[in-house]
This record gives sequence, structure tokens and C-alpha cells, in this order.
Amino acid sequence: MKKTEAELLSQQWDADNMILDEELLEKYVRYDVDPERAVATITFDRPETLNAIPVAAFERVGDLVREAETDDRVKVIIFKGEGRHFGTGADAAELGHYIGYRSGTDKASRRRPAQRQRILPDRNVLTSGFTRPIVESLKATICQVQGYCYGGHFQIALSCDIVIATPDARFTHPAFRYLGPAPQDMYHWIEKLGLTKMKDLMLTMRPLGAEEGEQAGLVTKVVPHEELQQWVDDYAEAIAVTPLDSLMMGKAMMQVVMEARGKGLGAMTGWVGHGWATNVSFEDGDWNFLKQRREKGIAKALADRDNMVAPYFRLSERRSRDGGQG
Repeated sequence: MKKTEAELLSQQWDADNMILDEELLEKYVRYDVDPERAVATITFDRPETLNAIPVAAFERVGDLVREAETDDRVKVIIFKGEGRHFGTGADAAELGHYIGYRSGTDKASRRRPAQRQRILPDRNVLTSGFTRPIVESLKATICQVQGYCYGGHFQIALSCDIVIATPDARFTHPAFRYLGPAPQDMYHWIEKLGLTKMKDLMLTMRPLGAEEGEQAGLVTKVVPHEELQQWVDDYAEAIAVTPLDSLMMGKAMMQVVMEARGKGLGAMTGWVGHGWATNVSFEDGDWNFLKQRREKGIAKALADRDNMVAPYFRLSERRSRDGGQG
């Protein structure tokens, strides 16, 4: 039976029992180097889940960026996704588990993790694990986006130098719905989108369209689907003409300016804010993702949350288009 878009957006597994070996991570996140073009490509290859991947796979992304950065054959790092979408972040079935929440409905499973259980995973995965290596990479980075660019994949787009997108691209972080407008890296939001647009998206939790993203400064260029790959290749070619020393020194100088503008302190808002947000107190009537996931399953919980708001604010393109039919 063909899965609905809502089910694909929330493809799940038993996060407590899933064994992620290196071979599986390499399958979900492919890495290729083309020395002739001076390009390394990191490809998300899990289209059956709209490229939602395990948290550990995002750590692999950071490792690959570091590998490309030390490879003198590489001047440009390209991020892309197989299928109709760039990616929808970490698999929703894992959310909460990696900081210590457990499966089940017993009292022990519902107990909140201690702050010390949140701090290291949030710092080492959310910040140091994959976004920081991209932001601080001394090689040029290009994000090739079609369809959904949500969650961790959106953090990649925020962190890249260049974002080339198709007209149907949509950008946001679903964590604003799970946790509120607090847990992500405020620095990059403000730098890329400006304070007014950032507040619009964070407070309403709506997705940002490609053309609106281009106007705001997140997207470098919006191009037709059939021209996406060519535009990305052309950008990579134009960058690769630059001598490697000049490129890396230029990127280093950009880092100096970013630090002066508050990048280091701003990045801490990602993992410190996430620790606060995952310890939120819910009042009667508040929508609680972990409770809804436990009681209804992921697909139904996310569909119900999407349909609580007008179509303009919904994350699912189909529900937005047809007025709420999943």
C-alpha cells in the first residue's frame, strides 16, 4: 500500500532497538569526490522517508565535511538529496530518545532526562556535530534544494555559503512545533533572514517558500527543476577557478568577521536553548509532541498538529494545498 505524505514525513522505527552500523550510515549519507571538478558531494539517500535520517547520520555529515576540508583535491562541498525532497531532518521516531527519553508508557519511560543528559548530546550533535563544521569550513559549500528542507537539513542550508533552490522548495524547522521558538541557532537565523522574518517563522512555525527565501537572503538563487543540477555545477565551477590558498584564506577572513558579529555566542543558543525547550512545562490543553506521539503514533500526531492552523502555516505541502486533506 502506498504511504501518504504524512506517513512519509514521519516514517518511524523503534529508536530504542535500531542498530545503526557504519554500512547503514554510509548508505543514508553518501560521499563522493570528483578531483577533476574539485568537488566533494554529500548526498542524502533515503527518499522513501523524504530523506529523514537518524541523528547519527548527521554526525557523519560533520565528519565528511572535515574530511573534505583537509582534502586538497576539494574546493567545493555540495549537499544534495535524492528524490523529490532535499530532506526532512532527523527521523521523528528518534526525537527525544537521543537525550534520554525512553519508549513506553510506564512511569520510568515518562521521566524527564536530567539536564546533564541533555547538555552533551545537544552540544556535540546539534552544534559541534554537523552545523559547526559546515559554518566553519574553509572550503566553499553549496546546498542544492528541492522540495522540503526541514529540520537538520534546514540547518545545513542556513550554514552553507550558497543555496540554490527550485520554486517548490520550503524551509523551516519542525522543532518550533515540538518545542517552541527557542532551541535553534539564533545567530544564523538573524544573519540569513533578519530579525523580523525570523520572528515571523519562529513564532508562527510556518515554512518559508523559495522565492520568499531569496528575497530574505537565505536562498542565493531560485531556478527551474530541470536546471537545478546545471546551476549548482556552474556555481561550483566558478568557485573552483579560485586558487585553493586564496579560497581558504578568504573563508578564514569571513570567519573572523562572523566571530566579531557574535557567531560563537550565537551558536551556543542552539544547544543551551534546546536544553531549556526540552524541559518545558505543559499546561492543560497544550499540544505535547511526546505525549501525542506516544498515544496516537507519529503520523497522526503530526497531521493533527498541522491541521490545527490555517493552510498557510502548515508544513505538509499537500495539506496546505488541499485545505487539510492528508
